[in-house]
Amino acid sequence: MDVLADRILGMLEAKFGQRPTLEDPLAFIGVDSITMAELTVELEKAFDIKVDDDVVQLETVGELVAYVRDRTDNGSASTVPGE
Repeated sequence: MDVLADRILGMLEAKFGQRPTLEDPLAFIGVDSITMAELTVELEKAFDIKVDDDVVQLETVGELVAYVRDRTDNGSASTVPGE
């Protein structure tokens, strides 16, 4: 697992009390509209990205990781802002 995915999984674990897998549906781990709004702010701060309305279409943790990766400066997991 790469640094970016590990960091996002850690954020989700801290927020929801258990470490999800990349295959877990976001709804399964407890993400609803309110927690997605909170998570959006946390992701924007942690990774210095802008999260748009497309984030609500994501269904799995892996899709969320890919979404964040696509919005980082170069998509590289080795250079994660805030490290």
